Amino acid sequence: MTATLDPTCAGDVYVHDLEPPTRSRLRRYTFGALDLWCAMFGGLFELSSGGEVVVRRRVDGVEELRVPVSNAEDAGVLLDHIREQLDELTPEEFRSTWSVD
Repeated sequence: MTATLDPTCAGDVYVHDLEPPTRSRLRRYTFGALDLWCAMFGGLFELSSGGEVVVRRRVDGVEELRVPVSNAEDAGVLLDHIREQLDELTPEEFRSTWSVD
């Protein structure tokens, strides 16, 4: 991967992705069972959906930001919002906006 000497936008420094939430095995099975139970009775609980939007540095993959999202719609909106900011803001402005040290 080539490194940019003087990045003009935050997207040159950071990459973002949607990752599954970090949960223990027991918690994951419990949420899956509750979702199945609700689906059997016509409800929609969606405890097992969602995830976390993660922003990492391109150079070394170190995590800079992790934002939990509750469902797929929220994840899509947040991913689009972060993508726009990565394209429009400088790395310093992005860190300031999201309070990244």
